[in-house]
Amino acid sequence: MRKLFFTIISVLSLMLLLYGRAGAMTADDRYAIVAGIGNYPPESGWSRIHGDRDVKIVTEMLLKNGFPEDNIFVLVDSAATKSAIEAAFRELAGTLSEGDIVYVHFSAHGQQVTDIDGDEPDGLDEAVIPYDAGKTYIEGVYHGENHIVDDELNIWLASLRKAVGESGQVIVAVDACHSGDSTRGDADEDSLYPVRGTSDVFRIPESRRQALAGQVDGHRNRKDVEWISLGACRSYQNNFEVLSADGYCGRLTWALSETLEQGMDFQDLVDRIEKIYEALPMPPGPPQNLEAEAPEDWNGTIF
Repeated sequence: MRKLFFTIISVLSLMLLLYGRAGAMTADDRYAIVAGIGNYPPESGWSRIHGDRDVKIVTEMLLKNGFPEDNIFVLVDSAATKSAIEAAFRELAGTLSEGDIVYVHFSAHGQQVTDIDGDEPDGLDEAVIPYDAGKTYIEGVYHGENHIVDDELNIWLASLRKAVGESGQVIVAVDACHSGDSTRGDADEDSLYPVRGTSDVFRIPESRRQALAGQVDGHRNRKDVEWISLGACRSYQNNFEVLSADGYCGRLTWALSETLEQGMDFQDLVDRIEKIYEALPMPPGPPQNLEAEAPEDWNGTIF
């Protein structure tokens, strides 16, 4: 009887140990970078939006889906500079392990930029606008060096993809637009349909393109990588904010917070977001469509 008692105790101890390890793995294998800008510096030329408000929504969404609070890198307004965002990617890439899950979220203005490395058929790259990026090229003042161009973001994401390996997952959501309406004025609380972005292309003169060419050599040789990508709209569309109970927030952010669940199939997520998009108010004119992509052979769940 005594031997049986100690055997039972030993088995229970082993089960608790294994459960504890499994619980630790579950708690620590999900990471996120959430960057939101709403209050740009007046001298930047960018109007007020509500990307800062999105951060709380996204963080709460991630916590509900098993992302530990300590694993969520949050950058809001003045903390969301290009160098700070890049540093967060670098730090996270050094933290990740095989099989980890990473969620990256940007809520900000978006803008098209002169392509300086020749990889875009239309001659334009798309860029996310961090806190310290200006809206207009000004010789001797701002040349576009703080724009986060898609080529560059591709490389940052590739570092995360490599770190988590084939068994890991990277999900990217960008709640910005690349071709918004620049004539609307300030997107404040009185605006009926605040827009994130501008139709004004950030045009880099030929002389400056040569000077910047060396900074993008790595972009030409980047490898194709695979991750789940969600964009608030197509590159040629406006991204209109939506009025929630707490004020304006991102349309994609809101839709994700209402739909994202652990174990969801990718196509199910897309279908549910599109239904929410259809139900949200829009100004007269062209629609706003979700831009969603997954690896060609992807047939699994989001996470």
